[in-house]
Parts: sequence; structure tokens; C-alpha cells
Amino acid sequence: MNFQVALLVTLVGIVGSAPVSHKLDIMDKDTIAQAHSLIRKILEDIPTVHTAWIKSPSFTLGDNRELLLNFKEKMIPSAPVLQNISSSFSLETCLAQIVKGLQLHLNLLEEIRKSPMLVKTNQVMNLKAEIEDLLFQIKELQNQAEFDSQQESGKQSQTDVAKHLTNEYVTSVAAHLTLQQLQDFSYDVLRSILSMAPISENTTTPMQLWVNAAGV
Repeated sequence: MNFQVALLVTLVGIVGSAPVSHKLDIMDKDTIAQAHSLIRKILEDIPTVHTAWIKSPSFTLGDNRELLLNFKEKMIPSAPVLQNISSSFSLETCLAQIVKGLQLHLNLLEEIRKSPMLVKTNQVMNLKAEIEDLLFQIKELQNQAEFDSQQESGKQSQTDVAKHLTNEYVTSVAAHLTLQQLQDFSYDVLRSILSMAPISENTTTPMQLWVNAAGV
């Protein structure tokens, strides 16, 4: 599934589920637009990083072999769950979960990047920088909505993946699984950001965002 098709599928998931928070009224639409641009860039760059970083042809994004799932359960902490913003999954919870997930994947990428068993590539560092920029924008949205972000801002999602990186194969598996999970989580983040997009006569709607992204 390419990026444009996946983006359309993501939009289908938010149609008819309008966010229910008056906090959206005080969140800066430019900050939301910047977050939208960054998550799109992250999704576009993950396959490029995967190709540059992982040289084994046996690992491809979207590969869900049972062996890989077993490795994931043992090595890679699961990403926080994101749901459509609603009365049962608030905007505050959504933003907090995005922060936790972005911090988790930053830590995973950094720990795996340090392994001498993987190809060194600046593209991993560029991806990390994009995630850090998105994390900053999400925290800006938290501040604008007057949510308490102190708990998340001072806390790093700890992982112990480094202790598993004992050979080249397992290290490649860990890198592949991290990028795979980051891609899945990023699509959920994209869906959440699109649901925050202001909808009025003078602002960009989620469907217009998709049209712009697809270059239609």
C-alpha cells in the first residue's frame, strides 16, 4: 500500500467521527498544519530509512510472519493505542498518547542506531529529527489547549532493546520491527491530527488536506 492510498484509508477512518472538544477552538490551526506536514514527512521517509538501514532482503515493511511477531513480543515495547477523539477518548488523552509513542520510538531508534552491527546512515538521524520536531508541535498543542503536559514532558519511555542486540540478524530484526511499528503508529497519529483539522468555510478540511497530500 503506497502512501497516498494509505492516507485515503486513514481518512475513511475519521469520516463521521467529528472531535468533541471545545479545546480545538483554542488550538492554533497553523500548529496543527505543521504537525500534519511533519507526520506526512515521517511516513514518506520511513521506507527510505528502512531501505538504507536494513540490508537484508528478507525484511520488508508489512511483513507479519509469526517469527517476527514472536521477536516483537520479546524485544519491542508496544506503541500506545490511539482511538478516534470522542467522549470516551478525549483530546487530552490523544495528545498524551501521541507524546508517549513518539518518545518511545525516539528511544528505540537511538538504542538500535548505536549498534555496530547495523549500517550507519544519516537518514536515521534525519528521521529522528523529524520525530523530535513533531513531538515539539504536539507539546505546543497541549500547551495551547491548557492540558497538563508536565508528566509526559519529563518522562522518557524506557526500553531494554539493547540487551537483545547480540548478533547482526537479531539487530536487523529489531530495526525492522521498530520501523514497522513506527509506521503503524504514525498512521494512527495522522488520523488523529486530521481529526483535529478545523472545519469551516475559511479553513482546510481533512479531505482538502488529503487532496493536497496526494497532489490532486
